[in-house]
Amino acid sequence: MLPNCKQVAEQASENIDQPLTGIRWLKMKIHLLMCAYCNRYNKQIQISSNMVSSICQESQPNEDVRINVKKTFDEMHCRQDKHKETD
Repeated sequence: MLPNCKQVAEQASENIDQPLTGIRWLKMKIHLLMCAYCNRYNKQIQISSNMVSSICQESQPNEDVRINVKKTFDEMHCRQDKHKETD
C-alpha cells in the first residue's frame, strides 16, 4: 500500500537527515509521481535544506543569497499586507 500525503510529508523531512532506501523509497517515489502537491512539497523541502546547508557552510552569505532572501521576505510581507486589507 502506498503512503498517504501526510506520511509522504513526514518521509520527505526524514529523507533530509537519512535518505530512504528500499521499499519505502520506491513507495514514496510512486506517490510523488501521482501527487503534484506532495511532489512540490518534497522539492521545497530539498531546496530549503540545500539553502540552509549552503548558508551554514559560509561564514557570511554571499550577496546573491542576501538579495534573494530579502526579495523573498519582501514579497511574502507584501502578500500578507494585501491579505489583511481584504479581511
